[in-house]
Amino acid sequence: MRKLLEAGGFEGLNNHTHINTDSIPYVLPMTADYLLECAYGPYMLTVSRRTEETARMMALFAYASHIRALPLVFSAWTASTADCVMVQAVSLLLPSGVLTIGAVPNLSKARRVPVLSNVVDQGIDTLLDTQLMPSRARMDAGYVRRRIARSADMNRSRILEAGERGGAIIRTLGALAGVPWPQAAARLTEGGVL
Repeated sequence: MRKLLEAGGFEGLNNHTHINTDSIPYVLPMTADYLLECAYGPYMLTVSRRTEETARMMALFAYASHIRALPLVFSAWTASTADCVMVQAVSLLLPSGVLTIGAVPNLSKARRVPVLSNVVDQGIDTLLDTQLMPSRARMDAGYVRRRIARSADMNRSRILEAGERGGAIIRTLGALAGVPWPQAAARLTEGGVL
């Protein structure tokens, strides 16, 4: 006897709702989870609320940066490897930005040494991303960055309706994503810098 899909309360695949994987409520949590997984691996579900909130703020920042560049900097002490990994991971999700590292707390007073590759080196970097089997870390970062960019392009006009200032963009993203994102947006914009 053949068991029907409707058996056991399962109504079949056609009756289930489909989630738009480029929607803001899908992309933001996916990005925050990606950042936590990069930093904490299989222990990502055991982190503190503060770390979860930091990952949400970083996800909002990465997404908003695909709409408009924001005057915001994330920093981490190198003594905390996980924090450094999250900062590095979010830097790879930005359309452009500057990653800075130093051994003193006030980097604005430190001498800066730019790290600039030439066209040949940049070609090698692109080649590594397009090879048949890129490293998982590079492949995952590229995938998440493209998903954020696609979602931001699809939602750009809706996000900018509330205003083009960085704070308005962050607050709108939080509102569109729903709970708990408005709280993360408020924490990210407190102080009125954006």
